[in-house]
Amino acid sequence: MAKKFLTAKDIDFHADQGVKEIHIGDDVVITDLGQERARERGVTLTRLPAGVKSPPHPSCEAMPSDAEIFAQVRSAVIARFGGTPDGLDQIIQKVLTGKE
Repeated sequence: MAKKFLTAKDIDFHADQGVKEIHIGDDVVITDLGQERARERGVTLTRLPAGVKSPPHPSCEAMPSDAEIFAQVRSAVIARFGGTPDGLDQIIQKVLTGKE
């Protein structure tokens, strides 16, 4: 079976989700930058016993893009309200960018 790589980007994703510990099996290779980022972000990397595969982790690659989220939220709001509320696009954009 192919090895999976745990990178700094993956560590950031997990840390942003509040994950404090990641269990690593034989099927995962941790990059040097991934190990360093885990230390920086306070994420503990725990090796599982030999022969044990890692539990499935959500992947940062599986996250929808901002454009996809924008379209989904916009569609849901329009469906709920039966029309486009004033300033909807600007409000969604502010939420996605984190700007007030």
